[in-house]
Amino acid sequence: MSNTKPKALTSTSKEIVNNVANYFVKEAKEPSNIPQYSFLQRTAEATGISSRTISRIRKEFKDSGSLTSPKRTSPKELKTVDDFDRCAIRNKIYEFYTVRHELPTLTNLHEALKEDIDFIGSKSLLRKIIRELGFRWKRTNSQRKVLVEKQSVVELRLKYYAKKKQLEEAGYDFVYIDETWVDTSHTAKYCWQAPGMDGVTTPVSKGQRLIIVHGGSNEGFVPGALLIYKASSSSGDYHHEMNGENFCKWMQEKLLPNIKKKSAIVMDNASYHSVQSSKCPNSSTRKADIQKWLTEHNIQYDPALLRPQLLALAKMNKPEPAYVIDAIVRGYGHEVLRLPPYHPDLNPIELIWSQVKSIIASRNLTYRSADLVQIANSAFEEIGADRWRRACVHAQKTEISYRETDIVVDVAMDNLVIDLAEDSDSDETESASEGED
Repeated sequence: MSNTKPKALTSTSKEIVNNVANYFVKEAKEPSNIPQYSFLQRTAEATGISSRTISRIRKEFKDSGSLTSPKRTSPKELKTVDDFDRCAIRNKIYEFYTVRHELPTLTNLHEALKEDIDFIGSKSLLRKIIRELGFRWKRTNSQRKVLVEKQSVVELRLKYYAKKKQLEEAGYDFVYIDETWVDTSHTAKYCWQAPGMDGVTTPVSKGQRLIIVHGGSNEGFVPGALLIYKASSSSGDYHHEMNGENFCKWMQEKLLPNIKKKSAIVMDNASYHSVQSSKCPNSSTRKADIQKWLTEHNIQYDPALLRPQLLALAKMNKPEPAYVIDAIVRGYGHEVLRLPPYHPDLNPIELIWSQVKSIIASRNLTYRSADLVQIANSAFEEIGADRWRRACVHAQKTEISYRETDIVVDVAMDNLVIDLAEDSDSDETESASEGED
């Protein structure tokens, strides 16, 4: 069986697949000399796409109630769910296993989230978020479909636990860093006012976006580490405003000189946090560059080998990733601890961002970027060590909860005896109807 991940289909391609399937459904109802194969099988043979993908596409068209376009999750709808909502969704999935002792399906999970966190998104949106969090629907030997976390995500979380414990025992102090943003239109939605008063008028546009970079520990924000600058666009993700070079510059000029000796810097997996110093060649690497990489890593090869053979040799000898920022940090006598993917709730600075933005919203009345910078600086001065300590305690409790849940879920998964032959991480090979019931 091929392990190549299928390419995502365009809406036009999906419409063609759906039309072909409809043709074979109609054909199957008419008397003919053609063997009566399953319409899914015939569509798969005609299009070269798996029957599971075809089933998923037809489900999308059915959900949309349209004959010409499948139901889609809009970017605007997806943005209504923040990091805290995503963490709540993960915890709710765990709750089904650990507290309710029942299998989470898309239907009962959706109902529980609507009741517990006022989740207003559709099932289609929830399905998308679940996949982004690293969960997949799997079939057990009893033919039940169960929602499980990707093995790679679990492994990285366990790796995080182990390294954090190792650093704690070695006497490291933890410094948590992150980036966020605030628009000049960010203000309180409600205020006290007397009858006849106009109150606060919210701007029509988002205005100028400010990017904020900072770090802190249980002793408060790192002195001198705050960076606030104007984004080039207020419509894009703030991550697009930062790159590896600028991030290294901030680390060397504003963070590293101002933290205690022997600190462990905790960060997420943003691309600019993880720029590799010597990235292993991939399918887009030129042959000469593959040969150069092999030579630099003292890997013997026959110059007569073709490019695919050289690439296979490089992948066979692929080392652990070496990150540029890690080398810089260790040069100062510190260490880097990367959060597991999709786990912002393990970073206490996420709670601090919420408090800072709340202060800014209560004081932002002019909607001018210069005033917003002053307000932001003032807000950071008000967030002292007490708030940071509480945030760190909360993150530690969350980590303990994850540790305990991992044990319970591991036992539950073992009892279910998941058939790994059904395993797939590709959107294009899983039916959207999995886990509906």
